[in-house]
Amino acid sequence: MKGKKNQIWGGHLTQSPDRLMVEFCAGRDVAALPMADETLLPFDLWTNRAHAIMLHKQSILKTPALRAILKALTALEKDWEAGRFHLDPALEDVHVNVERYVTRSAGSDAGGRLHTGRSRNDQVACDMRLFMRARLLEMGEGLGQLIVSLLGQAHEHSETLMPGFSHHQPAMVTSWGHWLCAHVQALMRDLERIHAAFDLVNRSPLGAVAGFGTSWPIDRETTAELLAFPTVDYNTLDCISARWEHEAHVAHTCTMAMRHLSLIAQDLIMLSHPYWGMLSLADSYVTGSSIMPQKRNPDLAEVIKGKTAWATGITAGLLGSNHGAMSGYNRDSQLTKYAVMDLLRECLPAPSVLKGAMETLTVHADVMAARLKQGFLGAADFADALARGQGLPFRKAYDITANAVRYAGDAGEITPKAAGKALREAGLGTKAVSGLLGVLADSAALLGQRQHTGAPAKYPVRVQVEAFLWRVSGMTDFIPKHRRTIEAAHERCRAYRP
Repeated sequence: MKGKKNQIWGGHLTQSPDRLMVEFCAGRDVAALPMADETLLPFDLWTNRAHAIMLHKQSILKTPALRAILKALTALEKDWEAGRFHLDPALEDVHVNVERYVTRSAGSDAGGRLHTGRSRNDQVACDMRLFMRARLLEMGEGLGQLIVSLLGQAHEHSETLMPGFSHHQPAMVTSWGHWLCAHVQALMRDLERIHAAFDLVNRSPLGAVAGFGTSWPIDRETTAELLAFPTVDYNTLDCISARWEHEAHVAHTCTMAMRHLSLIAQDLIMLSHPYWGMLSLADSYVTGSSIMPQKRNPDLAEVIKGKTAWATGITAGLLGSNHGAMSGYNRDSQLTKYAVMDLLRECLPAPSVLKGAMETLTVHADVMAARLKQGFLGAADFADALARGQGLPFRKAYDITANAVRYAGDAGEITPKAAGKALREAGLGTKAVSGLLGVLADSAALLGQRQHTGAPAKYPVRVQVEAFLWRVSGMTDFIPKHRRTIEAAHERCRAYRP
């Protein structure tokens, strides 16, 4: 193993473990977690700037006070980035911590005016939307990169034949390229969900105050623009009542993506098992044992599965969090902040970790090809060809084929002898399958007969790859577009000078 070896396992491995994979698998075992509101601090600074600028534009806040507030917020930001500022638990939350810092720095007159026309209710609702908006873009970016990587491999392996499975049993001949395209199609739906969730979250609740508006002449559209929200969520009561809903929607969106990543993970576990041997994970993407020196464990795949189950539970909890609540703010919703933060923190690295594992994967095409001679993978094609060639009802052709499978015993494929016996019993001569058994023996020719849209033959797979590449490009272009809009708005707030 090259470089310094930190793990107690892996002396038999030729590559150092991937750092991101190790961190993803270790999780919270050795990593300290930040305060939830510390995660929100950069977003809270932004909402404070936007709110103060709006108050000034509405002639609610005078220029000297705004200047003092903005200067204090900049100082706080620099102190935090330098590690000199930490949230004081005695001050309850990030909002009070920020206001106290501004008051100490800018004076009680300026600092005391910062909370004019708002409540902590709309502050935290806005901070959370900014936070979730950013994380959705991050999740979408990771999935998009994984999809492009899978499609490159699908094109490369459009002729790499392998068994397909149903009920974990051999089913029909397919290709590794087709298998990968199946995962891509599922992940594309996740991108659609991320886009939809982003649009729902990307509406400003700031100015809803405690749910019932304010007598101050605020301008909610101005703060929305300053925060890169394209619009406001209009009804102020719903802005506050729905605080759990957006967290649940984001959690569901990410959990659905994790369920698809979990399916890929399980496929990796099964197909890379040494008793199957169709795939091999790179040494940098397996772990070892503290007692068994030979082990090559697919921990990353197992951790993805475990985090998927855990995320599913969190999502269920979020969906029930407002049960029995009356319209308006209820303290129950505070817990939804922790839940969605925990879920996103644990799940966001999954697409990148899986991308690395897939890109370094070894596909054992020879082993896959050898497995094609087991499990009667051509049986369904035999029945189809028999029905088509003899004009038989499919069910009769199915029964003849089932008998041929039975007569072939442990051969793993329909033999001429078994086929002849089944055909004679059905009153058909062996000429009925003249040439058919030769096609059955050639898995490539067998697969080549499936040329319809979405099929696993080479040409349909290549068509799928091109179609998916075109679609993923269009479905991910909103990510850099929104990032540019968000960064530009954020910088305008930070650079604003009255």
